[in-house]
Amino acid sequence: MAKRAIMAVLALDMAVGGGTAARASCALPTPTPNAYGWYVVEGDPFDFTARNPALPDLGVPLLTDAPVIPRVLDFVVLPRYGGRIALLQYFSGDPGTSELVTLIRNAVVDLQTGETLGMPVYSADCVSMDWRWYDERIEVHEHNGVEIVALPPMH
Repeated sequence: MAKRAIMAVLALDMAVGGGTAARASCALPTPTPNAYGWYVVEGDPFDFTARNPALPDLGVPLLTDAPVIPRVLDFVVLPRYGGRIALLQYFSGDPGTSELVTLIRNAVVDLQTGETLGMPVYSADCVSMDWRWYDERIEVHEHNGVEIVALPPMH
């Protein structure tokens, strides 16, 4: 199937127009200047990848929590890990459960290999999850337990 590019700026309009994000109890954050240039490509229905022309070899798969188009909100390369690890923050949806939540995820990306190491929840309805950083892993204390993202060894 041919892929179609969807500009990240349109994603919010489509999500709000679909009604799910509009019912959430908190507003989506405004994308930072670091989100500039990122766009979302949809392959099969609801199979999304974030791309940026400045990083042509990098495609970051995006996990969605509802039938919406993800919206890139931020991109940060972490100096602590020698510039090897980056976080791509994005809106992943409003699952429309009995407790409506606006979910923001961080894709943890190894820039050396291009691998996405994990996509833990960053915040739910504007309440940040507890992220604990270690040299070899990240522990994210979510409402359903702890998600551990293994990090490559630092050299």
